[in-house]
Amino acid sequence: MGCISFVHLNFWYTIGKTFLPQLTWRRKVEEKVVYLTFDDGPHPAITPWVMTELEKVGAKATFFAVGDNAVKYPEVVTAINTRNHQLGNHTQHHIKGWQVLKEEYLHDIALCDKTIAGSKLFRPPYGQINFKSIALLSLDYEIIMWDILTKDYLPRLNTNRAQKRIQKATRPGSIIVFHDSEKAEKNLKILLPEYLQFLKSEGYLMKLL
Repeated sequence: MGCISFVHLNFWYTIGKTFLPQLTWRRKVEEKVVYLTFDDGPHPAITPWVMTELEKVGAKATFFAVGDNAVKYPEVVTAINTRNHQLGNHTQHHIKGWQVLKEEYLHDIALCDKTIAGSKLFRPPYGQINFKSIALLSLDYEIIMWDILTKDYLPRLNTNRAQKRIQKATRPGSIIVFHDSEKAEKNLKILLPEYLQFLKSEGYLMKLL
């Protein structure tokens, strides 16, 4: 199973919430609110662009930062904080949880925690949570997964179909994953502005986790 990434399973949300209910897949809410998240940054050009797009519709978001990138671009980390968005831990080196021992996994998360000055939110890269670490991680973090994966990182993504898919899947409490990375940049810049306008037109609030 370690050779198959959860992010490629269309029914990952259904499987995950069934077998790993201690992870957060979607928020239980009583208002029309969704949670926008961005993985793999920060990036010196893409992350500021994302924040500008968010501000056009009054949205807030959570940026799950890779520690290495945060070290390279501390000014972007500062901007995320000063513009009242939120940082989450995405490990220091973007490691795959199924390919390392528990001790190495936890150490990499601790390094990222120091780099971004602490966060109580953690998202495993590739959706690959190190299963032996879950109990310990849960003491210090809320482990944030998702119920909508945009797949903006795919080089041959049909963005028209993707837009329809993510809009159709959106519901109160949804946690949506985008990526503020060079790999996703082309698709992100197509998908995000239209999706934000959709959320605004449908009356969704876009809040921090």
